[in-house]
Amino acid sequence: MASNDISLLEDIHDKVLECSICNVRLEDPKSLSCLHSFCLKCLENWVQTNHGKLTCPICRKEYPIPVGGLQKLAPNTFLNNLLETVKQHEQKRKVKGTASLCPSHDQPLKMYCTKCKVPICIECTEMEHAAGDGKHELINIVTAFNTFKETSEDLKKAANESIQKIKNVLKIVTKNAKELEESKDASLTDIDNQVQDMFLIIQKKADEMKKKVEANYENEKKVNDLQITKLTKINAELTTNMSSLNHLLKSETATAMKSSEILLNKMMDSINKSQEIKQVSTTRQINFIRYQHPIDLLKENEIGNVVLKSLTIEDMPRNIVFKPLPIKVEGMPTGVAKCDDDCLLVSFNTNEIHKYNQAGECISKITLSEGVKVYRMYRMKNDNIAFSNGGSKCIQVCDMNGHVIKSIGKGVLMNPCGIHIDEATNVIYATDFNITCVYVFDIINGQLLKKIGTQEKGSYNGYSDVTLTKTGKVLVADFEKNQVLLYDDKDKSMKVLINKGDEDGKVIMPWGVVVDEDDNIIIASYKKLQLFSSNGHFIKRIYKQEDEICVSHQLCIISHNPCMVAVANRGDKTIKIFNY
Repeated sequence: MASNDISLLEDIHDKVLECSICNVRLEDPKSLSCLHSFCLKCLENWVQTNHGKLTCPICRKEYPIPVGGLQKLAPNTFLNNLLETVKQHEQKRKVKGTASLCPSHDQPLKMYCTKCKVPICIECTEMEHAAGDGKHELINIVTAFNTFKETSEDLKKAANESIQKIKNVLKIVTKNAKELEESKDASLTDIDNQVQDMFLIIQKKADEMKKKVEANYENEKKVNDLQITKLTKINAELTTNMSSLNHLLKSETATAMKSSEILLNKMMDSINKSQEIKQVSTTRQINFIRYQHPIDLLKENEIGNVVLKSLTIEDMPRNIVFKPLPIKVEGMPTGVAKCDDDCLLVSFNTNEIHKYNQAGECISKITLSEGVKVYRMYRMKNDNIAFSNGGSKCIQVCDMNGHVIKSIGKGVLMNPCGIHIDEATNVIYATDFNITCVYVFDIINGQLLKKIGTQEKGSYNGYSDVTLTKTGKVLVADFEKNQVLLYDDKDKSMKVLINKGDEDGKVIMPWGVVVDEDDNIIIASYKKLQLFSSNGHFIKRIYKQEDEICVSHQLCIISHNPCMVAVANRGDKTIKIFNY
């Protein structure tokens, strides 16, 4: 009967009275409307870690926090009564219970042998477990039990921590499994779509060539049919005339001579027609010339690339974060620009420009003359590179061999910084870090066309970067005043598109600004890289603070599908690439 009581108490404890947050017996239980109950202290800690929101840890239903705090939640009278009943029953069982007896001597077990790990009676201490032989070590059984309780509490705490960690990791692994399957399905679909796109292009080309074959055939068939008809007719005339001539030659002389003239004329006419046949063009053949080059290209090149992104679980985080893979460069980068071969040009405010592939390998270097300081860059469609030169205080253009082609803005610019080129109109937009002004130059003759901005002068008090929206409006990063400005179509009026602030959707010390194909705006500022719509509405933060973007300079869109941006990050001497 006693064992049945103990089993019942254990079942009640495990299934009814255990808090699912701390996994021990409920203390001051509070119940939610979903009828799930938790310790008041556990529930308070849960709300604190859940950003102040009260959601059920089991079913995730959300509830308002009562006025006065969680302690104002209605108590669970049934659980309180059950807890009290179980506590009283356990106390009675302790009082009424009898001590276990030694199976050898039928005496109470009052001692414990720490060597043999068994409880013993007093007689055992004098006989089987005598301490004199050195093989036994005896302590009071109450002392042993207290030690056991202390050890058990430590083990329970460690076990609970392990259970929680396992739950966290299991949640991540389960999510990983789902995302892995989704990414597999998406990749298979993308491959099918890519092949289908290629097939449609090839099919379209095939249809065009087939139509050309049919058209050529019809044209040549008409010529050929005319030739056949003409030749058949002349052949028939000659055959008939030959038959008539043979017949006439066998006739009586007078009779033959009556028709000879007419027949001879017909014969001559047919023969003359046959002579003209030499001037009729012959039918040509239609041949398909197979180009081996595209097939060789298809054999040698892939239609895409399959990559497996790795996820590192550090300290068992609760959320999955794919960290960017940085390109480690050989100095503190100030500028980055994309080449047509998907490589990146990187500048360091020195006379060198390094070329990296996206695997992080430096594959070549462009060296300019001494004294040149390549700060920010813009790679043009003709492969020339325009850059802001802090050494000569101007904008210069060089080729891929490092030969300077022209210099623009000497004597005008004091500390050239950001640069953008509108190649459709041959106009260079340049900012000066010492003045709140955008200088606009003609790239052909270097003439200063206009100035945009308030033109306030000072040391490091100017605009840090400039670009154009898809509608041709000038977008400016104002480093000193911690804001991003948008000028109207005529560059006369200006509005603050993005304001100063530490929170998301605002900027502190904006260094770089760029616009993507969808006219969205990406801004690099102190410890933040953010995405905005064309009207300045905050969309999202592209990376988290632990990604260690500290001092970011120039930005560069390197892909539109998928959307990818490169950041020149001086803080850790890397070019970081982000999907957004």
